Amino acid sequence: MVIGILIALQVNNWNQLRNDKKFEITMLQEIKSSLESDLDYLEMINRRVKDKEEGIQELLKMTASNQKYSDSILLEVYNKMNTGVSFNINKGGYEAIKSVGIDKISNDSLRKMLIQTYEVGFIMVEKIMGNIFEDIDIKDYKLQLHNALWKRIRIQLSDKTFKLVSRPINNENFLSQTELVDRIKIEQDFVSAFSFWISHFQRTVEYCLDAVNQELNNE
Repeated sequence: MVIGILIALQVNNWNQLRNDKKFEITMLQEIKSSLESDLDYLEMINRRVKDKEEGIQELLKMTASNQKYSDSILLEVYNKMNTGVSFNINKGGYEAIKSVGIDKISNDSLRKMLIQTYEVGFIMVEKIMGNIFEDIDIKDYKLQLHNALWKRIRIQLSDKTFKLVSRPINNENFLSQTELVDRIKIEQDFVSAFSFWISHFQRTVEYCLDAVNQELNNE
């Protein structure tokens, strides 16, 4: 009878360990999915930042030339420089496993790395990115500069409907206006700071993803 009880306990323990391992694998797969989603998102951001950089360079080249440009060309390049960029981190997989106990991850090194990455590294990057947006993306000042460069006019389309479009207030001197130089400088500073920290964050995500994949491959 005692032997039977011991065998039953051993079987229960084995079943519990197996269930714990299955749960751990499921959670690691969730974290893997979140990290892969972050990398896809970062690729999209990098493309938008590249558009901003190209717009900045095109405008700077135009300011250095004596060539005259049409309103539509000026607006197209200006809008390219003004491409919007945002920043978010997908913490879904980590938060899910954290809610049931991060100790479910049996690999001590991986567990510590995930805690360090999500609780310290990612939070630091989020704060820095927030400061970049707050310090450089000054909406009121940017709007003031924008309004000094552009006017809105109403045009009638071929279908008899109307549309508001932007036109330079001063096409002749548009490229030499100090307001344009200030707008370019704001976007240039933004791209420089943003690109540096995006690259840092991307390396962190890739390192973390490699560690998670290695653990899953060892199972």
